[in-house]
Amino acid sequence: MLLAAMASCTESDIIQTVGSLPDETPMNNVGSRLYSTKTFSNMITILMYEDDEPATDEIGYTLTKPATANVTVKATASPELVAAYNTDHNTEMKEFPAANVTFEGDGSLTIPAGKKTAENIRVTFSPEGLEHETIYLLAITLTQNPAGVEAATGKQTIYYRISYREKITTCEPETGGTITEIPPLLPNVTSVFYVNTEFYQPAIVAGWGIYADDMMTFPTPLYSIGNIINLKRATIDYDASSQRALLQLGSDLSYVLEHRDKYVRHLQEYERKVCICIENGGKGIGFCNMNETQITDFARQVKDVVERYHLDGVNLWDEDSKYGKAGMPERNTTSYPRLIKALREVLPSEKLVTLVDKGDATEYFYDVNKCGGIEVGRYLDYVWHGYFSPTQELQIINPNSDGSPQKYSQYTRRSIAGLDASSYGSVNIPRYPNTHSEEMGTPAAEIIAQWKSAGNKKSNILVFGDDLIGQEYGDREGAVKYMLDSYGFMQFMDDGDGWDFTMDNISWGLVMYYGGYLNSALGTGADNNPYLKDW
Repeated sequence: MLLAAMASCTESDIIQTVGSLPDETPMNNVGSRLYSTKTFSNMITILMYEDDEPATDEIGYTLTKPATANVTVKATASPELVAAYNTDHNTEMKEFPAANVTFEGDGSLTIPAGKKTAENIRVTFSPEGLEHETIYLLAITLTQNPAGVEAATGKQTIYYRISYREKITTCEPETGGTITEIPPLLPNVTSVFYVNTEFYQPAIVAGWGIYADDMMTFPTPLYSIGNIINLKRATIDYDASSQRALLQLGSDLSYVLEHRDKYVRHLQEYERKVCICIENGGKGIGFCNMNETQITDFARQVKDVVERYHLDGVNLWDEDSKYGKAGMPERNTTSYPRLIKALREVLPSEKLVTLVDKGDATEYFYDVNKCGGIEVGRYLDYVWHGYFSPTQELQIINPNSDGSPQKYSQYTRRSIAGLDASSYGSVNIPRYPNTHSEEMGTPAAEIIAQWKSAGNKKSNILVFGDDLIGQEYGDREGAVKYMLDSYGFMQFMDDGDGWDFTMDNISWGLVMYYGGYLNSALGTGADNNPYLKDW
């Protein structure tokens, strides 16, 4: 993970040289190396975050041949090497304060006679007094070189690139407005968003909020939104030589996850669940045609990524019809259920496993027999349908047991075995362009109001399936604000607008829900959007 983070550094980052430790010294001499247990390289990135415990590493000292007598060296911080590194590599990293570094055993490393390696010691890095958004450099080297031990260049020093990030606790909702504490999540709804990291930072979700005006409370309450955030894109890849189904994180998603303190952690601190969305990769292998070995292996890969990057779960989305490629197995009805079950069993219980219900991939989930005896819904936290389009009227689906026609959708879905209706998202809202606001947006508001007022609302899950964007120009300008209030939260919320069937018209709710900015910069257009990807 640390090596991957280093690979995406900027011009001010450390240039790393990776190599093994061959016996490069004459036979009458002994080679040596100071090393970190985190990597074979001597370049390490450490990310520090406000209120975390001090960061730590373990370092060791090794020889190419057994010591003929006890060998003792001492590790210490070297400001001179930091200055030399900056000069040699034309960088301007700030020296990490020596007072913030503590060595176990005062930095002493001893190799007993007859041995090649000293017992590792712990190094602790304190964030006390560090400046946020500042890159620090620490060089740890040896203060002495024992007689008969060759001090090979580049093998006696470990460089640490250290950054410190403060928590974000305030926001500025309106241009020129008052800076205020970040508001809580809007209650009585589980809102779901997707962010495509090829274009946006995940924190774009934190830039949007909701005003809840009940005409009686002043000032008007402000809320955050986005209980579940699914990051794209992760796909299923295939390695022909090993026949493994591989979890492939795109380069942008990988960068975001490697720098989670900057891009992800702030969202999680405000009770949001950040997950990765996994899609088929069009390689002929996917959710619906893995064998048992591939399922077990793939589930473990997902578990590793979730744990490594402290994610809150996964969202499974199969709408790729590219099965049936030459030499690849046919699609079947047991692979996907077995994969879902395997993921649920391998992931900790607090991690989410969610599913997009769409097309042939999930249409048989109502039938336990077709699913190999698995009640799929027992292993899923939430499900929502995937039928949304910016050029199609809003689709609202309440799955039923017989797959009979839906009143508010042209699509039909059957109830997933073992899944309670309270865990199914019936409303998936498109982001209509402004050119279609009257044509598509107004009918969407009416459909939601009618559906809710007729008693069809069985869950509080409100899904926004289109990738979330900022305040764009052209026909996208204002599209998100319009989506959030004009045909989104306004009608979906229990105390929002409804439908008067007697008058055959919208009935005003007790609370008016309006989309707004929690970051005033969003209102200045795409050119100034603070959440565009910056890597």
